[in-house]
Amino acid sequence: MKYARWFIDNSRGIRLNILVRIMAGLLQTGLALCVVWLSKRLIDDVAMRGTMSEMAVQALLIAAAVVAGVSIRQLNQYLANKAFIKKVAELRLAIFSQLFNRRLFEANDIHSGDVTSRMAKDIDAVSETLAVQLPQVVVMTIQLVGAFLLMRWFDSRLAWALILITPLAIIIGKYISHRLKRITLSIREDESRIMARIQESVELNVVLRALQGERWMQDRVEELQDRQTANYIRRSRFMVFSRFALGCTFGLGYMLAFVWGAYGLRTGAITFGVMTSFLQLVGQIQQPILSLLGAFPSIIYSTASIDRLKEMEHGEEKQSCDGEDITTRTLLGIRMDNVTFRYAKGDREVMSNFSHVFRPGTKTAILGTTGAGKTTLFRLILNFIQPDSGEVTFYGNGFSHAADKSLRKNVVFVPQGNTLISGTIRNNLLMAKPDASDEELHTALHTSCADFVFDLPQGIDTVLSEHGGGLSEGQAQRIAIARGILRPGAVFLLDEISSALDEDTERELFSRLFAARPSTTILLITHRKKVASLCDERLEI
Repeated sequence: MKYARWFIDNSRGIRLNILVRIMAGLLQTGLALCVVWLSKRLIDDVAMRGTMSEMAVQALLIAAAVVAGVSIRQLNQYLANKAFIKKVAELRLAIFSQLFNRRLFEANDIHSGDVTSRMAKDIDAVSETLAVQLPQVVVMTIQLVGAFLLMRWFDSRLAWALILITPLAIIIGKYISHRLKRITLSIREDESRIMARIQESVELNVVLRALQGERWMQDRVEELQDRQTANYIRRSRFMVFSRFALGCTFGLGYMLAFVWGAYGLRTGAITFGVMTSFLQLVGQIQQPILSLLGAFPSIIYSTASIDRLKEMEHGEEKQSCDGEDITTRTLLGIRMDNVTFRYAKGDREVMSNFSHVFRPGTKTAILGTTGAGKTTLFRLILNFIQPDSGEVTFYGNGFSHAADKSLRKNVVFVPQGNTLISGTIRNNLLMAKPDASDEELHTALHTSCADFVFDLPQGIDTVLSEHGGGLSEGQAQRIAIARGILRPGAVFLLDEISSALDEDTERELFSRLFAARPSTTILLITHRKKVASLCDERLEI
C-alpha cells in the first residue's frame, strides 16, 4: 500500500498525460476489436454474398482501423517518453533539493557515490514504472477485458478456458517475485558500492598512485563486479525460467483455440470468419497478459528503488517555527552553555559541558589538538548538528535566538581546503551572492589577497576544472575566502583558511579582513600562534 501511495503522490505533473494515454488506449482497443469484427464480416458475409465494391469498402474500413490503431500507438509512445523524461527531471531535482535539508553526520549517512547511483538508476527505474509501465498496465487490462468479452460473445467456453490458464501464470510470477526483489536490491547496492569506489579513485587518484594502491583498489572493484555479475546472472535465470513457463502456458492457449476452431469447423458449429476471429482474439487476450506479466518484474524492481530513494529523506534540519530565515542587523555574539555532543558513530564525547561566550564584534582564535572539537564547534553553531545537551544561542542588542537553520543567513562559513566547483571564478563567487556587482566581486577578491585573478587571461571569467583545477591550493583557498566575504553575515567562522598561504600573505590577508569587517564577530580556527596573536581572544579547546 505504501508503494501505491508513493506512486499516487508522485504522479503530479503527468496525470493529464497519463489520462490522455489511457483514453487513447481505450480507443486503440476499440479499433483492434473493430478490426476483428470487420474481418469476420468480410469473410462470412461480404466474401460469400457481397459485391466487389462492398469487399473494397470493407477492406478500406479494416485498413483505416489498422492505420488509426498504429497512429494512436505511436502517439502513446511519444507521450510516454515525454512523461518519463519530465518525471526523471522532476524527481531528480526534488531529491537533489532534499540533499540540502538532510541531517548531517548521522549514523546512517549515505556515501556520495551511492547517492549518485540512486539519483541515476533508481530514479530512472521508478520513473519508468510510474510514467510508462503503470499506464500501460491499465490499457492492457482494458484490452484484455474487451477481447475476452468479444470472444465470450462468440464462444463462452473457449473464452473461459483461455482465462482459466491465467492463474497458473500468476502463480508462477508470484513464486519468483519475492526473490526477484531481493536480488534486484542486492544488484542496486553493489552498483552503489562500485560507484563509490570509482568516485573515490577519481578524487584520490594522486594518492593511490603515490601509495601504489592502484592494484588494491582494482581488486576491490573487481570483487564487487564479480558479485554483481553473479546476481545479474541469477536474475536472468529467474527471468528465463518464468518466460519459458509463461510461453508454454500461452502457447497451450493458442493451440487450444486453434484445435477448438478446427473442431467447430468440422462439426459446422462455427464459420471460417469466427475461426479467424478466434485466432485474432487469442492474440489480443494473450498479448495483454504477457505485457502485464512482463511489467510485473519492472514494478518489483521499482519498489526496491523506492525504498532506496526514501532512505535519502532521513530527517530534516531543525528550523524555527515559521520556517523562514531570520536576519538581524544588530551585532551578534554566540553563547554556548554546558554543551555536550557525541557523534552517532563516535566512541567518545567530542564536547563535554563546554561553555563559552563569543562577544559581539570580537575576533577569537580557536586552538587545540586534532580531534579536540574545533570543527565540531563550528558545526554546532551552524546547526549542522545539535547538542545532546546544553544550548547554543545567538544574542545581540535586544535579540536572542537558539541556533537553528533559520539563523544561517547571518553566518559566513569558510571551511578548510579547496572547496571550489567547476566553472568560472565569477560563478564560484556568485554562489554566495547571486546579485553581486562587479565592484563587489573585485572588492572581495582584493580583501582576500586574490588580486592575482585580475592578471589571468580571462580574469574573473577564467574557467576552472573540478576542485579549482588550474590554480594552486593557496590561490583556490583565497578565492574561497572571497566567496565567503561576499555574504553579509554578522558572524564569520573561518576554519584553517590560511593553511596553504605563506606568512607574509597570511598576515596581509588578516589585516585586510579585520579592517574590512571591524564589527563582525570572527571565530578563527588555527594552529599558528602568529595568527592567534592578531585576535582579541584565544580559546584553547
